Amino acid sequence: MSQVAANPFVEMRKHPRAQLGMGARIRWRGPLGMRMEVTRTIDVSRDGVRVPRSEACEIGSRVWVTFPFDSSPSAAAQPETPARVVRVEQNSQRGYDVSLQLELPPRNGERPKSQERRSCSRITFAIPMFVRVAGSPWPEESMTHDISRAGARFESAHMYHKGDTILAKIPWGEWERAGEMRARVVRVEAAPVNPGPAPQSDPAIGQSGMLSFISVCWDVQPKV
Repeated sequence: MSQVAANPFVEMRKHPRAQLGMGARIRWRGPLGMRMEVTRTIDVSRDGVRVPRSEACEIGSRVWVTFPFDSSPSAAAQPETPARVVRVEQNSQRGYDVSLQLELPPRNGERPKSQERRSCSRITFAIPMFVRVAGSPWPEESMTHDISRAGARFESAHMYHKGDTILAKIPWGEWERAGEMRARVVRVEAAPVNPGPAPQSDPAIGQSGMLSFISVCWDVQPKV
């Protein structure tokens, strides 16, 4: 990826940073699926982290961050937070310093009960999800945006349509025991356009160059 540096004289941070070196894991969408990189933070704030990288990356790129990250084999499953690359600065000692802005869920994100039509409330939670169209053996690795016992919403580069039947597996915590779950697509929404690189388009396998948010409803509610 090409390096895009921010103006060092422009300061737009809302929250002060603290110099804190802690383990962090960065997940992002690559040409052949999700990739992960384990690193340590340079500094952190309430809504962002800065990490070192040997390679540059595009401003606007979509990532998911686990922070603090425990890499020990005995560590329990750890949640991930969606984020975007907002600044890339060259560093003569370590390559590049990459600033990530965390996309934290709003504190007042719940809808009033009079407007909530779902039987099960959803929580904003980013966890890995493997999705395949019924009849296809090849799953797509994605991340949930929110999830409940009734359904889920995930980000995808594949083309889905309302009414499609999919099979989904969530290898995370108690969801893993449910195995592969059958679901129906109930909503397809275009994801916000960002200046980062778009997924590669391949119409032959139903992959689009644009990201979409896919909402699905489980055929049978999992016991989680």
